[in-house]
Amino acid sequence: MTEADGGELHILDYWRILVKRQWIVYTCLAVTVTTVMLRSLLMEPVYTATATLQIERMNPKVLPFQSVTDDGGDFFYGFYETQYGLITSRRVAREVIRKLDLANHPEYKIEEPSRVASGLTSADVVEGARISRFLANLSVAPVNNSRLVNVSFSSHDRALTARAANAVAETYMEFNARSTYNTTEQASSSLATQVASLQKEIEEKETRLQDYARKNGITPVGENQDITLKNLTDLSKAWTEARAVRIEKEARLDALREAKPSEVDEVAASRVIGDLSAKSVELGRRQAELTEKYGPEWPELQRVRGEMREIDGRLEAERSKVYEQVLGSALADYRAAKKEEDYLASSLDSLKKQSQDLGLKEIEYKTLKGEIDNRRQTLASLQRRQSEASSSAGLNDLASSNVRIVDRAEVPLGASKPQLRVNFLLSLVSGLGLGLGLAFLFEFLDKSVKSGEDVLAVTALPALGVIPISRPSDARLRLVKTNGGHDASEGRKVGQITHENPGSRISEAIREVRTTLLVSRPGGPPRTILVTSALPGEGKTSVACNLAISLAQPGRRVLLVDADMRKPRLSWIFGLADGPGLSCLLSSTDGGAPAIRRTVVDGLDLLDSGPPPPNPADLLGSEHFNEIGASLCAMGYDHIVFDSPPVLAVADACTMASRMDSVVLVVWAGVTGKDALAHAVGRLRQVKAKVTGTVLNKAERGDRYYGRYAYRYSSRRESPEEGEEQAAPPAEISGQGV
Repeated sequence: MTEADGGELHILDYWRILVKRQWIVYTCLAVTVTTVMLRSLLMEPVYTATATLQIERMNPKVLPFQSVTDDGGDFFYGFYETQYGLITSRRVAREVIRKLDLANHPEYKIEEPSRVASGLTSADVVEGARISRFLANLSVAPVNNSRLVNVSFSSHDRALTARAANAVAETYMEFNARSTYNTTEQASSSLATQVASLQKEIEEKETRLQDYARKNGITPVGENQDITLKNLTDLSKAWTEARAVRIEKEARLDALREAKPSEVDEVAASRVIGDLSAKSVELGRRQAELTEKYGPEWPELQRVRGEMREIDGRLEAERSKVYEQVLGSALADYRAAKKEEDYLASSLDSLKKQSQDLGLKEIEYKTLKGEIDNRRQTLASLQRRQSEASSSAGLNDLASSNVRIVDRAEVPLGASKPQLRVNFLLSLVSGLGLGLGLAFLFEFLDKSVKSGEDVLAVTALPALGVIPISRPSDARLRLVKTNGGHDASEGRKVGQITHENPGSRISEAIREVRTTLLVSRPGGPPRTILVTSALPGEGKTSVACNLAISLAQPGRRVLLVDADMRKPRLSWIFGLADGPGLSCLLSSTDGGAPAIRRTVVDGLDLLDSGPPPPNPADLLGSEHFNEIGASLCAMGYDHIVFDSPPVLAVADACTMASRMDSVVLVVWAGVTGKDALAHAVGRLRQVKAKVTGTVLNKAERGDRYYGRYAYRYSSRRESPEEGEEQAAPPAEISGQGV
């Protein structure tokens, strides 16, 4: 994907950047390789000797109990990192330096400092520097997937390397064994102190426990608690039963109070009430018979009614009597049940409080007793550990170390540094990487316009064409003029290359610009054309000359006007002598005929700039310039090409631009800045100039835009010297100019 398609760079664009910045890559590569190799060749040889150690996490189990030191840590890597740190510690290094008397070795002779910080002596500073130099030459490297460790030492003295590596290994082993022994002795002494302190603490707590039990009358825990708990259970059960009886009696009493006497079972079961009820029924039957047989006024009937009233009164009185007796009995039963429940509840509360008090005391008693038991267990563990530590210290000579020397260091046969092949490959990769990075960095920092896409993004103007650069080694001359560096003949040929070498790539690019320019206007080809640039030195004059030649080649009449009255060059390019020109016409008021001269190109005439006036901008902005332009058009020229000064340098170009049919802006590819181009287009648009597009000048052959759109005559013959074919001129495009 290209930038125009989706904003990403194609792989060929990266290649173009590398080709463009190739000397940066070559320079970085050459400097890096040369510097590294010279340093490697001039470097004094360094020798390295290596001793191999085996480090186990645990000591061999000669004793049946655990060692005081933590041999089986939970963190495997932490253990070995600690050992590596011990090997490279300053304590081990100081001991090795003392053993090998390295203070008198040439490599470790340290000059005494002239000034020493307060609190230090010269000897301390010298010793610290010597240890640091020793540790800089010492390295530790574990062997993967094993418990082996390589201890290496480097020096210019090959014999010293082996002695130093072996001395470091032996000193580390001695330090490790001595540390284990010292740790055991310290642990044994510490355990003895802790045992004595714990025994004293246990005695004090036992005394406190006995005093507490005596003061609170506490017997051995368990007896009182069991009796109290049993009593509490029995009393709670009795209270529950009494409460149930009280509830039953209360329900019986409430039911009697709400019932009628006749509804009470005891009343219905009374024998007296039963006899009275039977007699009342019999009298009722007798009354009914007499009423039916003799009528209501019969004397016997009156007597029967009197008896019935008497019997009913006795029956009601008897019922009330029995009901009161039953109600009184139920009330007495309820009161008795309530009294028993209240008594049991009071006894239960008292027993609960007593049980709680006793429980609190026993809890405190148990707490004190538990503390004593814990201290006794701790004391037993410490005494057992003290015995083991004493045995471990006494049998230390029988225990094997967890560090062993597998291979002692030997005197190296060859140097370990410098490694010429490795250094060469590393310098090659580093130099290449540095060069590539700088190349892309410079390309990123380059804010110049490089392609038609850049022009379109900055100005929203199309690129009318791309003119390639021609290298000095080619037979063709460069189209773009720079400030200096070219002789007079080269400068003249640059301006007429389309005429002198019509089959070149540059000529074809000019014809492409011509074709695009002629079809740029919907109403017809432009008649007055202004060629300018943003800044000086971008090749606008050469482009104007070759564009005028290209317009004249199909048979049109073209007038080339040198409107750059500050730095005119057209007469010099065509080999004509300086004479009157545009400045004379603008300064004259008599309306004389313009001093137009013919050139070597058929159909192409030239109007020189004339003598430099003091006020070019005022002359070009006058109404007289419009009259001269109209008179030139009236002379029958198909196209009039104006070469003007740069837009940002002076105001001449903007003064003329608004009166032209078309304005062509020349851009030096890879040199003209985007800000300058945007500013120039903005000034032209402010004067309402008809800016048709831009011409990318001096484009690299590897440029993305040029490589994609440049047209070739033939892939077999590319240079004029090889007989490059010349394309036929485009068809005549007719149209009336302004």
